Amino acid sequence: MPALMREDNLVEAKRGHQLIEKREISRRFTLLNLIVNAVLMVVKGAVGVMTGSLAVTADAVNSLADTAYSLVLLVGMRFSLQPADRGHPQGHRALEPLISLVIGMAIAFVAWELVMRGIDGLRNPGEIETSVWPVLVLLFSMAAKAYVALRARRSAAQMHSPALAAVGTDAAADVLASLVALSGYLAAILGYPVADPVFSLLVALFVARTAVEVLWENIGYIVGRSASAEIEEQVREIACSEDLVRAVHDLKTYFRGPELHVSFHLEVNRNESLIAVHDAEQRVRLALLDIPEVDDVSVHIDPVPGDEPVHPVDACSNPKR
Repeated sequence: MPALMREDNLVEAKRGHQLIEKREISRRFTLLNLIVNAVLMVVKGAVGVMTGSLAVTADAVNSLADTAYSLVLLVGMRFSLQPADRGHPQGHRALEPLISLVIGMAIAFVAWELVMRGIDGLRNPGEIETSVWPVLVLLFSMAAKAYVALRARRSAAQMHSPALAAVGTDAAADVLASLVALSGYLAAILGYPVADPVFSLLVALFVARTAVEVLWENIGYIVGRSASAEIEEQVREIACSEDLVRAVHDLKTYFRGPELHVSFHLEVNRNESLIAVHDAEQRVRLALLDIPEVDDVSVHIDPVPGDEPVHPVDACSNPKR
């Protein structure tokens, strides 16, 4: 085992294996998402036209935008999860927040369209035909979108994907949007026609809030924000788990796209053997790759005298040292 641990390609092999897993998770979810949104677009559009419900039609427009960005997501995620090559030695995942921004802008556009439709409905309320179909379709939409939201969030957590997380946020908002659309339709057929366009405006508020959340989150990935304090503490704990590590300092974390890059210095007794230090470094790097956000780890070894005091801020707390 020690000889295997000294293989220089061990960390890269693990990164490659994780990329393959991420591609498979992405492929399954993006296909599911595209199919669900396309079906909802067609069904809600047909029922909206048939009944004249502005709220149902507004929800169909939302599904139209969802279908469009689902296609962008399917193609974009395929490119972003390609392996590293000569021109892109760190891979292509920096493309993913750009995909998420496209999704966010598409959601914002839909919110604007819904506002315009709602205002028009307040000015010119139309006749609404009473039918059970809008109720059934909107209930089906809520169930389908709830399932997509759960799948999206689970898949996003497995591969730390802001694009899939954005889809999950959008799907959860769509559940609320369909609930609002259903409430507006029922209120209208009970004799309150103004409720239909008013509830359409409420749908727009839900959609607009989703757009802001998606855009804000992914701008952070593009500008290279740092990791949370919780993740940095987790990195420190893993680094200090090795008995020969005395201290950790100059810890830096930053996102390149959705992937977190980590670098730090490990202080070790300069009398330790090179083999022991190298094996410890490899174990630390491999353990850090198990954190979903982390994609790459750079470690610098600082050999220090065994009796040299360690700065309290940097010291590892393991009593064995």
